[in-house]
Order: sequence, then structure tokens, then C-alpha cells
Amino acid sequence: MINMLKSFKKDRIYEYYYLIILFVILAQLFFIPSIRLGVVTSVIILLVLYNKINRHDLLRNTFINKLVLAYIFYNSFSIVLYIFSEIPLSVFFAEWSNSILPIFFFYLPSKGKTESFRFYNITLLVLIISFIIGFYLWLNESELYFNFMQTTEGAGTDLYFFQSLYGITATGAFGVIGFLLSSGMVLRSNGRSGKIAMLICLFVTILTFRRASLVALFIAIILIHYIAYIKFNFLNKWYFIIEIIFGFLIYKYYLSKYDVFLENFVQRTSEISQGISERSFTWLFAFQDLSFILGKGLGSVGHKAIGLSTKLISDGNFFKMIAEIGIFGSFIFFMILISSLYKGFKEIKNNYLDIGIIFCVSLIGIGSNIFTYQSVVPIFWYAIGRLSNNNKGIPSNMNVILQN
Repeated sequence: MINMLKSFKKDRIYEYYYLIILFVILAQLFFIPSIRLGVVTSVIILLVLYNKINRHDLLRNTFINKLVLAYIFYNSFSIVLYIFSEIPLSVFFAEWSNSILPIFFFYLPSKGKTESFRFYNITLLVLIISFIIGFYLWLNESELYFNFMQTTEGAGTDLYFFQSLYGITATGAFGVIGFLLSSGMVLRSNGRSGKIAMLICLFVTILTFRRASLVALFIAIILIHYIAYIKFNFLNKWYFIIEIIFGFLIYKYYLSKYDVFLENFVQRTSEISQGISERSFTWLFAFQDLSFILGKGLGSVGHKAIGLSTKLISDGNFFKMIAEIGIFGSFIFFMILISSLYKGFKEIKNNYLDIGIIFCVSLIGIGSNIFTYQSVVPIFWYAIGRLSNNNKGIPSNMNVILQN
């Protein structure tokens, strides 16, 4: 941690984005509960834009960049449509800050540093630290932690499932992202680094019991194993045998003693289709009138409009997107996804990590409004930016986390 701070450079402040978030959360938890995390993270992003991005970055002559600019513009333009919703404009600006401002992380991967994993490695380290701190607080069930989570997640929140320091939905997403980042470290180091971090992230995702995150984790495990053992032979086949033995020992000597945990896990994973039916009735709000063509305006049917709008889509980011920015704006977003993934798959050996992050976060977005989480989405857009820059991977491990 000290070495990371010593290597800090103003033009690379974005690499410490999640470290700064962690410090703000801890300050909010222990000292200054009145701190607004969203305000601080917005300031950080604006500072990043000021120090790192210039006009030439915004005008890159690539198809994906043109789509990203169009998406930012259309979401910003939707304020014109939003006026007719009779909802205070403060909701629009809060939503823009949460879901659109982080898009500028797309411009941060530099062509001059296409082989750098600094941002990913520092983010992984921060996630592991926050998971450990959160696990300690969760097990002790302190009143301080309970009050903090009530503020973060809303009144009525319980501590039955693991929520770390970010809230249950964000923690589930971060668990999957952390699993991908640590798995990438394992593959790049030929199995020498990242294994403990990978197990921690796997454990964290399961403890959240979030159905979308569990599905995304399952997809991530398949992707990593396909890349590691079948497609490119990054790891010796003996590692797979060790995985099987390790999994069997964990079940036999630990999980088998916790029948309730296993029953809850099996029940939760079997309720995935039920989760869709629980939310689908609100998804129909997107198509109740012709406004779905252009949209009702950014933020008009999301969490921030609770108590102000009669139509809310609180769980289902893509239908929320259709309702707010219409078919036209949603089409631009999906074109960004398709174009970036298509480009990534052409060199999957170098881009599997970015592909995994983009696909898994998008999958989680089916059942939650994950793209409105200012803490989560910067790394999503950063991954798209890496694919747009055609980044290539090199060996990296925790001992060279600060490699330029």
C-alpha cells in the first residue's frame, strides 16, 4: 500500500480510483457518516478528466468511440424529454453523475500503455482488502456497521447476506469482477500468483447469494477454464486435478457440516427463473406508451425517482434503459457492447479478461440496475476502452503490481 502511494502520479490518478473510494467509505463508516460517496466519486472522476483526457482522446476516429460519444450525447440530450416527466431536474443530474459520468473511463486506457495491468491489479488489491474488512465487520455485527449499511442500502436492510462495504448488489458484482481479475493474474503468472485472491472473490460472490452474480460467476468460471485448459493451455492440466481435489476436500470437511448453508445455496440458484418473473411486471412499464421510442429521460423511472414517479423499474437495467432513453438510445448502447465484444473475440487470447468483465457486468444488469452504480461501472467502461485500443496482455503478478 505504501509503495502504491509513493508511485502516485497526477496523470494516473484513475488507477487509484477504487483505493480512494475505499478510504472515503472507511471515513464514512468510522468518522464522518454525512459524507456522500457519490459526490466524492464524481469529484474524483472530474479530476481524472481534467488531468488525463483531452480533445484528441474524445475525437478518436474509431467506430466504437463514435458510438460512445453518441451514447453520452443522447443521454445528455434526454434532459429535453425529462422536462415533461414533471420530476425535479436534480434527479436527472444525479442519475447522469452515477451512470454517464463513469463512461469517460472508456478514454483512460492509453495506446502508449496497452500492456499495463496497473489499474486492474490495484483494483483487485483494494477489493480483497475491502472484502476482508467487510467480512470482519459482518461477522461481528457491530451497531456501527449495521447503521452504515442501513444508510448505504436503505432502511430495512438486514445483514443476513454478505454486503461487504459496498452494499449487496455491488458486492456481488465486485465478487465476480474480482474473480476475473485474480483469475487473469493466475493465468498470466502460469499459476504462481493470484490463487488466494481468486478463492476469496469466489467465496464472497457465493456469500452474497445474488442470483445474477451467481450466474455471472458460473459463466466466468467456464470462460476462465476454457481459456486456461482448452483454448491456450495457460495452465498445466494438473492444476485442474488439484482444483477437483480441493473442491472435494472443502465439501467433505467444511461445507457438509453446514446443511443450512448448502440448502439455501441450492434453493437460491434454483430460483433464477423466479427472479425474472418477480421483476418482469415492472419491465412492461417501458412499453406502456409510445415514449419507448425516444424515452422519458434519463433517471425518470430509476431508484432516484422513488416517491416522484408512479412508474419505476428498480431491477432490470436494460428495460429501465428503454424506458428512459428509448429504443434509439438503447440501440447505441447495445452496438457498443456488440462492437467491443466482437473486436475482443478476434484476439481472445489477449482480451479474455476485458471480455469477461463486460459480459458478466452486462449479465448482472438483466436483473439489477447495476449500470447506475458509480462504484461498479467505471471498470466496465475501462474494459471497453481497452478493447477499443486493442490492448494486449503480458505476464503480471502481485510482485510487479506497480509495473508501468
